[in-house]
This record gives sequence, structure tokens and C-alpha cells, in this order.
Amino acid sequence: MVVIALGLIYWKQMPLSGDAILWDWILLALIILSLGMLTVVYFILKAQLKANKTYAQELLKSQKLLQSIIDNTSNPISVKKLNGEYLLVNTQYQMLFREKAQDLIGKTNHDVLAKEIADRYRSSDLDALKAGKEIQVEETFEQAEGTRTYLSVKFPLFDNTGRAYAIGNISTDITERKKIEQSLKAADTFFNLSIDSLVIASKDRFIKVNPSLSKLLGYSDAELLEKPFADFIHSKDKTATKKEIEILEKGNDLINFRNRWVCKDGSVKWLSWNATADPSTGTIYAIVRDVTAQLKLKEKEEKERNMLYESRQKLNMILENISDGVIVANADKQVVLANYNANEIFGIKEDADISINFSDHFEVLYPDGETPFPAQNLPAERALVGEVTDDVDVLLRDFVTQKKRRVLISGRPIINHENDIVAVVVTIKDISKYKKLEAELKKKDIASRTIIGFKKSKVKSK
Repeated sequence: MVVIALGLIYWKQMPLSGDAILWDWILLALIILSLGMLTVVYFILKAQLKANKTYAQELLKSQKLLQSIIDNTSNPISVKKLNGEYLLVNTQYQMLFREKAQDLIGKTNHDVLAKEIADRYRSSDLDALKAGKEIQVEETFEQAEGTRTYLSVKFPLFDNTGRAYAIGNISTDITERKKIEQSLKAADTFFNLSIDSLVIASKDRFIKVNPSLSKLLGYSDAELLEKPFADFIHSKDKTATKKEIEILEKGNDLINFRNRWVCKDGSVKWLSWNATADPSTGTIYAIVRDVTAQLKLKEKEEKERNMLYESRQKLNMILENISDGVIVANADKQVVLANYNANEIFGIKEDADISINFSDHFEVLYPDGETPFPAQNLPAERALVGEVTDDVDVLLRDFVTQKKRRVLISGRPIINHENDIVAVVVTIKDISKYKKLEAELKKKDIASRTIIGFKKSKVKSK
């Protein structure tokens, strides 16, 4: 408008006659040209202002979109100036400090945290700035539910000239992952330190073995993992092992399966397997124990048991063919063996029902049939204290039938290599018939003496 006014004034002052000189017309033309140029500049500036307004709106829209995105992510995100002041934080990051965004923007960690903690966070920010690229650090935050661990990715932000102007931070909560890692570490420690051999395997190869199995078989871990495990199994047990693995694959557990394995030194060991398989992956998990010594001991015990049985059978045959009654009792006075004649004397079929204390079954008397015989003087009792007795003459009278039996009882202690009494052997010789026959012979002898004229004499009966 100023240029137009200037042009009109100049137009009015110009002579309209032919007196106007060339310079007047040139000057007027320049004024008109300036007016045109200003008009063009006006429209250019107007277009630029409109573009700037549109750009500002788009920028604001982008900022809102960015803020919305970062606010709806589960990761805490922040941007700080080089001096540590916050430029941008999302909702998750606010929750770490329990502060509102407007309370963090423009502040540093030293404004909201203890100096020691703030210094630690500031140090890691500067490390990213010095590195000129992203770095990863573990950081802990005290929260209402306890201490949480985060893996923070820190990185410098550069302008179009390549100069760093801010530090970005994206954190991921790895608290549960750390717990799992610690559990896995503990499980791995248990795996490696276990006295039992532990195995993780596929259907034909070892995946992982602990040092116990390597030590047991003499191979290194690498040697065991290199070949199919069937190469280490005794040839006679490969078929049975294959069948058991097929059973495992069907979802059945393996309990106390035994097979033989060839050690590196050529020796053979029996291993007992308790295993289960993961139905989804087919991975086999097993606990292995060396039962070689146990099986050898069992085999030895079985052999000794058979020998003992054979010896006992032979002993029984010998005892059954002895005319005397024989009983064997342990140190606890329990009868463990009695022959047929002993069973007949006591009138008891079961050996264990016989008591080594004869007074439990009979009235024990001296040969006169009247005087009680002391129980502590019986051969069995004396044998239990280490004494040897031969042919102790006693009369046994049955409590029920009152039947009398004249017997000679002998006792012997059985002593082990440590000189301890472990058992006693008692023999019972029934001499009732002999005594009766002896008495009859004496009567006949007296009668014969009378017939042939011998004087009568007092004969003491026994």
C-alpha cells in the first residue's frame, strides 16, 4: 500500500505534457515493478506461514502419536539432555519414580533420588555418551512390591550435524528372567555336583551328562556326547535297552532298569536307570546309579545262602540219623533247630516252640525221682556261660501225662572268631529203656543167686 501511494503521488507530480523526461517514466516503471515484486513476496510469505502452520500441526500430531506410542508400551522410556534434565518420559517410566511426568520434565535424577543412586544412573548415561553408541546395563529400582531389575539400553541422540544433544533410554523388566537364570544356575550347580549320575538325552544320544557319569565310565564329556550311547552299552544288553527306550517314548516311566556299560578301561559296570521322557520333545531325563558292587554282593550272598542251605540240609540229614535228641539255640535262648528225636521227646513238632529251659516242659528231677534239679545247673544254661557238660543224669516228668523219662543231657557252647558265644548245642540221650533193662537184670541176678545158694544181701537199687 505504501508503494501504491508513492506511485500515485509521483504520477500526480509528473508533467503530463511532452515535457516528461525518460527518467520519470523509468522511475514510475520501477515503482510499478516493486509493487509487483512485493505482491509476489506477500503471497510467498503467506504460503510459507500456511506451510509452517501445517508443519507445526503435523509436528504436534507426531509428538502426540509418539507420546501415545511410548505411553502404551510396557518398557520405561526416557530422553534426557546432556546435563541430565528430562526431556521426555513415558507412563511406565513415571511409575518407576512414582512421579508425574510434569514433575520429572526439566529435573535430573539428583532432584528425585538419593545421591548414591542418582550418581550410578548418571554414570551409565555418560558411558553411553562416551561410547557414541548404544550400551546395555542392568539397573535396579526400589518399588512398592520390592526391588525390580531392568536391562536398560542407553544411546546418544544426534542432530543433523552429527552432534549428540540428548541421551535416550529404553528399559526392560528382567526381574523374572533373573530369577529363572538364578534357578537355572542353581539347577546346573545341582546337576554338576550331584553324587548320582544325571543324564539328559534323546532317544539315541546324550545331550548333557554330569561329571559323575564321566567319572563313573571313565570317558570325557566330549567322548560321551560324540557317539550314540548304544556304542557304550554291552552287546548283550543293547536289544533290551532299545525296548525300554520305546516304552519311554510311549509315555511310561522307566524304574530301576539295569543294563551293562563298557567303561573306557574295558571293565563292565551294571547301571540302574530311573528315567522319564518329555512327551512333547521326546527328551529323556534320567538318574543313574552304579549297582555293580551291590549286584556282586547280592550274588555272593545268594551263593553263600545256597551253600548255607546245602550245609543245613546235610546237617539235618545227619541230625535226623542220630539216635539222640539234638537242639540248637541262639544266644537269646531261641531254639533254631531240633531233630526228630528232640521233637518226639518234647512232644512238639515246631522247633521254635521248644524252650531251651526244660522246666517249661517238664518237672526236672534228680534220678531219685523226688528231688528237684536246679534249672541253672542244666547243661543249656551252663553252655550259655561257656561251660561244657557231659551226661548230666536227670529224670523228666511230663506235667500233663506224668510220664517219666530218664535222660542224659550234654551241652556245648558255640563260639565265634571274636570269642563270643553265639549259640549252644544240647544233646538228650533217653536211657529209660536201658535203666529199666538194668533193673530187670539185677532182679534176675538176685533170683539166680538165691537158687544156687548165695546168701541174701542188700542190693542198692539205682
